[in-house]
Amino acid sequence: MQFFGLALIAAVLAALLVLLVVRYGWHLRWLAGWVKGNVLLLGLVLATVMGLLAWDLQYFKVIEPRTTAGTLTFSKVGNQQYEAVLSEAGEERRVRLSGDLWELEVEVLRWHGLAGLIGLQDGYRMHRLLGRYIALEQQRDAGSALSANFNPTPPWRDLWVWADRLESHSLVQADAFEVRFVPLVDGARFALEIGPTGLSPEPLNAQARTAMKGL
Repeated sequence: MQFFGLALIAAVLAALLVLLVVRYGWHLRWLAGWVKGNVLLLGLVLATVMGLLAWDLQYFKVIEPRTTAGTLTFSKVGNQQYEAVLSEAGEERRVRLSGDLWELEVEVLRWHGLAGLIGLQDGYRMHRLLGRYIALEQQRDAGSALSANFNPTPPWRDLWVWADRLESHSLVQADAFEVRFVPLVDGARFALEIGPTGLSPEPLNAQARTAMKGL
């Protein structure tokens, strides 16, 4: 009985509010202005979102059948310290890396549904290069300092991150390619071969072949 009474009181108050709104504040001109303002605001929000998506998409490249995404070269600069140079399409990015092994992560966008039907091709973007110590104590103490990011997009507006969080495969799917546990060797130079199914390092000199023997 108590909850029925509370419901009845709430219903009466709601009816009174509706009557007051209709009696003193209901004007079609006001309603039209409110609707127009909200539509304009929604349009600005959508335009901003589309602009941010466009800015993020420019960093992705089409995945061709078995092509070279770039080269990766390592130079020793200290005890378990290396400089890594990633070369892509004439552009070089240099980062410092610590450890005994290296790993590379690549973000992949796969199109589905209508996007696939109209011919959109899957794309990739270099994400980050990581160092790893063999000794567990060193690895634990180093923590996040071993990571070198190639992706300039912050997570809050990263298309790949949002696609991964939403886990919706109706239009676009977030996937990833990884190269793991390759020994760091001074002077080693690798070609990064990428295709629809993954990424693999191909040795370009004797030092790189030595590193690959350690796998």
